[in-house]
Amino acid sequence: MRHFLRAITIALITLLSGSGIDYLTGLEASLGLDSLFRIRGQRMPPDEVVVVAMDETSEAVLGVGQDLTRWRGFHSRLIQELQCQGAALIVFDLQFIVPHPDHDPDFAAAMQAAGNVLVTECVQELRRGDEDFYGREECSESNKKPFVQKDGTQRQPLSERLVAMRTIGSTPLLTKSALDHAPFYLANDAEEPIIREGWTFLDGLAETPTLPVLTWMYYLQRTGALQGMIHPEYPFSVWLTERRRQCLSAANESPMSLPGKSALAHLIDEVICLEDRRYLDFYGPAQTLRMESYSDVYEGKVTDLSGKVVFVGKANRKFSPGHIDYFQTPFSDTQSGKVAGVEIMATQFANLLEDRSIASPMPPGLLLMTFGLVVGLLLIRLAGLFGIAASLLAAGAYAGLAVWCFSRSGVWLPVAVPLLIQLPLAWFISSLWARRDLLNERKRILAFVSRVFPKWLPFVAESPGQWRPEQGAAESTSRRDVGGVCLATDIEGYTTVAANHTAHEMWKLLNTYYQVLGRTVSSHEGIIQDVAGDSMIAVWIDLPAADLRLAACLAALEMKLAVEQFNATSSTCQLPTRIGLHEGDMTLGRLDAGEGSHFRAIGDTVNIASRIQGVNKFLGTHILASAASVAGLGNIIYRPVGGFRLVGRHEPIELVEIVGKATETDVADYAKYEQFASGLSAFRQGLWQDAVVSFQALLDSHGQDGPTNFYLNLALIYREDPPQPWDGVITLSAK
Repeated sequence: MRHFLRAITIALITLLSGSGIDYLTGLEASLGLDSLFRIRGQRMPPDEVVVVAMDETSEAVLGVGQDLTRWRGFHSRLIQELQCQGAALIVFDLQFIVPHPDHDPDFAAAMQAAGNVLVTECVQELRRGDEDFYGREECSESNKKPFVQKDGTQRQPLSERLVAMRTIGSTPLLTKSALDHAPFYLANDAEEPIIREGWTFLDGLAETPTLPVLTWMYYLQRTGALQGMIHPEYPFSVWLTERRRQCLSAANESPMSLPGKSALAHLIDEVICLEDRRYLDFYGPAQTLRMESYSDVYEGKVTDLSGKVVFVGKANRKFSPGHIDYFQTPFSDTQSGKVAGVEIMATQFANLLEDRSIASPMPPGLLLMTFGLVVGLLLIRLAGLFGIAASLLAAGAYAGLAVWCFSRSGVWLPVAVPLLIQLPLAWFISSLWARRDLLNERKRILAFVSRVFPKWLPFVAESPGQWRPEQGAAESTSRRDVGGVCLATDIEGYTTVAANHTAHEMWKLLNTYYQVLGRTVSSHEGIIQDVAGDSMIAVWIDLPAADLRLAACLAALEMKLAVEQFNATSSTCQLPTRIGLHEGDMTLGRLDAGEGSHFRAIGDTVNIASRIQGVNKFLGTHILASAASVAGLGNIIYRPVGGFRLVGRHEPIELVEIVGKATETDVADYAKYEQFASGLSAFRQGLWQDAVVSFQALLDSHGQDGPTNFYLNLALIYREDPPQPWDGVITLSAK
């Protein structure tokens, strides 16, 4: 029951968060729907739809240029040519507002003779009366004045919120000659320029049907599909408006259905009585629909237009589109460009003809809730990586189902909100719950152990310092003796750096620097024991000896690379770092200082590791380790650099320089290390001249090398003044 309640909580939180983000940003439409279109790709449009493009070729052939008013004289012959070929309907996506006495009579006669010509009306939308104009077309220069100045005598600006719409039709002669007329409206919103929906009715214009719906009804009538259902005594534009008003007036009642129970009758009722706009199922980018050049049709070069619905309008086919009446769609990109308004009109008609539009099978909130519940159950029932993997598989299966449904029938399942918001948010919430449960479980275990087996408390698996023993526990619970590897670091020239920066600047710099070092330690299962100023102490314990050594060496190598990258990108200063490694016994213990407690790694091993890192400044190296720290490691490349008596210690210690991984070391480096070993052997035997010759030859052949320079200079001194006695060990007098 608890698991189910948690899954419900995850589902509700992700639902509310995803829905809120989608409401504010339109994420699902702008990313989810557009991605589904691109994944699906193009699909075949109906054969009945043809676009006759008033394109660049036609402009040149007919000599009209880009002035749309000069095309009026060619429309009559175009209609006659289409009538001869038997076109079912001719739809002009053009406004004929301004009369042209020279051409209108012939144009009107051709329309009346054909009896199948539909024309569009311009929709004009104004806000703030005298400042803003919105709409698909500018209609004409004489109709751009605000309503209060054109239709009345009031001169005051309209309210900021007032939005007024009106249609401006063709000239009376052309309107009377056409079969019917209706507006076609596409909102040109600068904030959301992509067209995804098409209007079926403009209720703000007295329930007026749009031209694609009107064209669809006339096409059904001409093909005989409406026989026995509809017998209007007046134009379909009037009949559709009355029918829409009946539906809206009966909003709380089931609207009356058309006669008959056919699927077409139900579809007509849905288009008229339900929503006033629909998501368009685009067939592809610009020119996916069949498109013919206006001049080719005009000259009779296109002969297969019988029974077609021909949409005539402005559409460029070779060059980039203009600014007016061209729109972005989900397929628009820098290559395909924008889509002409006449293509969008034809697309909406084709969708009606196919009875296909983009729609969700159920309320989106229910789908998001279901997705969140499934993911929540998987994450709660299968903890950790298994839950994440299972939720990823479920999300992948859902995404595949969404793509399949969209490609097959235009069913739109939300994908952006579930995959980009709900899934990551569900992971985060489940991880918080898992962390909370883990902490509660650890507290219960610690309480049980401290109550029943108090002497075992130090051996509970934990990082030192993570848990605080209860007050009054035995003294033995405050420490733990371990064997392991200690790593010590130091920043070269730290005093100078600190003197040149403020305390706040140093805090910011060191905070970033120690994050770099800390990531390398934790990634190799190490534990950071202490950070003080410019030095850090880390230890490796509770692993087999070979694993401890390998993990510490790998961490040191990665730490060196990480510091180099940090220095390369730092704009403040450089922090070159020296590293020392030593293996031995340590005590991990709690030191009580006043009212506070501090966990530290204590012992000679820590001191030796710190001394070893200091030897780097003499040898010009970055990573030095005691020979015992690398014993048995075949996949780490290191070279002996001699025996040293460290400051404060009498016993000598053999040191090696860790130079890289076996798989990353160049063959030439092996030759250099062998030659160095030969010179070092001569040096330790007191053969000063042989050592000088060997080291000098090494520098000449391989370039600068810190340990080689160190021993060459020392050999030159000892050749003139040999140390007495000499046991092959170098005694350092400074840190």
